[in-house]
Amino acid sequence: MANNGKKREVKIVIKTARRLDMSKPPIRVLHITEMLSAAGIESFIMNMYRNIDKDKVQFDFLVLRNQKEFYDEEISNLGGRKYYVHSNISNTWVRILDEANQIEKFLKEHHYDIVHIHYTTPLRAPYLLAAKRAGVSTRIYHAHSAAVSGKSKVKMAVYKYYRSKIIKWGTDWFACSIAAAEWIFPQEYVNNNEVKIVYNGIDTNRFKYNEEIRKRIRTELGLSDNFVLIHTGRFIDQKNQSFVLDIFKAIKQKCPKSKMVFLGTGDLLREIEKKAESLGIKSDVFFLGVKDNVQDYLSAADCYIMPSLYEGLPVAAIEAQCSGLPCVMSENITREVALTDSTKFLALNEPADVWANEVLKYKKFQRVDSAHVIADKGYDVLSVSRWLENYYLEHAGEE
Repeated sequence: MANNGKKREVKIVIKTARRLDMSKPPIRVLHITEMLSAAGIESFIMNMYRNIDKDKVQFDFLVLRNQKEFYDEEISNLGGRKYYVHSNISNTWVRILDEANQIEKFLKEHHYDIVHIHYTTPLRAPYLLAAKRAGVSTRIYHAHSAAVSGKSKVKMAVYKYYRSKIIKWGTDWFACSIAAAEWIFPQEYVNNNEVKIVYNGIDTNRFKYNEEIRKRIRTELGLSDNFVLIHTGRFIDQKNQSFVLDIFKAIKQKCPKSKMVFLGTGDLLREIEKKAESLGIKSDVFFLGVKDNVQDYLSAADCYIMPSLYEGLPVAAIEAQCSGLPCVMSENITREVALTDSTKFLALNEPADVWANEVLKYKKFQRVDSAHVIADKGYDVLSVSRWLENYYLEHAGEE
């Protein structure tokens, strides 16, 4: 379950990194992540990458599939390198061990002082052992999701085993929220502040509400006085887009001039499109795919909906709040994400009609600029990326 009750003050302390010999090339940090699609984890990494001093620190990427992805071109333009390992083994546990063996071989052939692993469960702990065996001195495991419900006893036992191994094989532990830290790492390490909370920083200026852009996008989409809902994210089970459609249908029955906008792609996209058609609401739903100007569509919308089954601390919800949007989210999402007063959390077992009523309360909501609120609470990308840059510089070459 998400940690909805706890509040802990977490401050990002900016330290002055040790002076570097600028005649030397930048240190290269290897980020290991499942993919490089336009999703939350990848969005966080790229926000950091765009804003670090690349004369001091460069990013390389090791992913788990060999295909062209959303950020490939930008990574190349920024000076990064992309590598991959791939396993065709169907059994999850065996596949991860095979990937770990490939990672160890890769790291023995490519020297890195720092490996930064990003994942949503403890299952990738063997990657830390691979890095340790390869002689990597700083091995970071970064938790990006809170607890996932409905797992079998066997899987939960495996998770418990790997939590201890994350501590044994890793050297540094990051999380996007307290809830994510408590899900991935042993509780005593969280209680002793040995897990560093690294906020999912965003470009607050970029996501600031813009009235002119709002008018332009609404004109392009043929929206005038419509009440516009928006959801952003990959089309996967976790994001629960099927329930979004149920909510929207209930809203349409009460407010016929409502429209629904989806940004993103994924394995379940076709299934969701078919459901929209079967519900008789397809003509009022916009499936716009992946956009590099998400902020424009947030400005154009009137309310953000996120009934996720689980999250760590979703970047998308921070972006929506930065744009001044009211957000209606599931109780499975940590309340740490509530950075403005215009957030509402509902249980997923509540019927769609209840969700619809809450959303419709924001029909006449007066939009305000919330970018300064997000920045003041520590979620501005510049402060977070500078902290991370200095952390890398201080830990490069440590034994």
